Order: sequence, then C-alpha cells, then structure tokens
Amino acid sequence: MNIRLLASAALAAVLAVPAFAAQTLVPAKSALGFTFKQMSVPVEGTFKTYTAQVSFDPAKPEATQATFSVDLGSIDVGGPDGNAEAKKKAWFDVASFPKATFTAKSVKALGGGKYEARGPLVIKGLSRDIVAQFTAKPAGSDLLLEGGFPLKRLQYKLGDGAWADTETVADDVQVKFRFTLTGKP
Repeated sequence: MNIRLLASAALAAVLAVPAFAAQTLVPAKSALGFTFKQMSVPVEGTFKTYTAQVSFDPAKPEATQATFSVDLGSIDVGGPDGNAEAKKKAWFDVASFPKATFTAKSVKALGGGKYEARGPLVIKGLSRDIVAQFTAKPAGSDLLLEGGFPLKRLQYKLGDGAWADTETVADDVQVKFRFTLTGKP
C-alpha cells in the first residue's frame, strides 16, 4: 500500500468520526447542587458556573460522550463566610484545583426513561469512579436530564484537618443536577 493511499484512508476515517459536543448546555435552565449535614443539620449548596460537552441520545445511550467541568470557585453554601471557607485549602483548595470534572465512560438505559452514567469524578486531583442515575425527558425542543449521585467527601480530601471529623460535617454528600441540553446529538 502506498503512502498516499494510506494517508487518504486515515483522513477519511478521521472525517467520518461524528463531532463531539453536538448539544449545548443551557445554564439558565440548569442547576447543580449538593446537600450535606453539618452538626446533624441539612445544608444545601450550589455551584453557579459549570460547562458541559455532551452528545446524548436517549435512544442510543451507549454512544454517549459527555464531560462536565465545574468552576469550584462558584460555590455557594448560603453565605460569604461559608463560601470563603469552602474555597480554602482544607476544602476545595480552589487556588490549586479550580475545577472538578466528570467524564462519562459508559451510559446505559435502565428502562422507563431512566439511565445510569459511570465514570471518573476528579476533585483536588483525586479521581474516583462514581455512578450517577438520571432521567431524560423532552422539555419543549430541549432535553432535560435530572438526577444525582452520592459521594464521600473524605475520599476527595474535602475537609482536611479538624474538618475531617464526621460528627461536625458528615462524610456523605448527595449531589443533584438538572441539565437542560439544546441541539441534536
């Protein structure tokens, strides 16, 4: 096989690959939040800034490509003191690790409009596999994904030192999301 034919075949293969991120996240119609307990009292928080590169077709979930990136400096736990504390080294260490990312390595249908995504969640440079369950349903011309997943904060060194005491801040955190996607996969 000559070099030109090989190069032409390689170029054709690359051009045949569908584009990633065919859908766009609509921030005004989306939300990313979490709940944890501090001194046995439920506390809710949100992240205000996040992005996503998504190609998800409910009819072909196994073909999904998705990466979500969260600006950890956009955390809001209800007040300026808590927000400032959450950004410090003992918690998210935003100065050293400004982003958290999740990449879906597999997505499968569970039936009834429910799905399961598996993949690594990276926070503070630490990667742990998570399983997120979600629903997918039309919202006008958009697609609404709603779901969540549990995580253990100490696996990501969130709350080092004195904050590692789970009597003060529980280890269990429930993450919840509502992502509105526009466009076709």
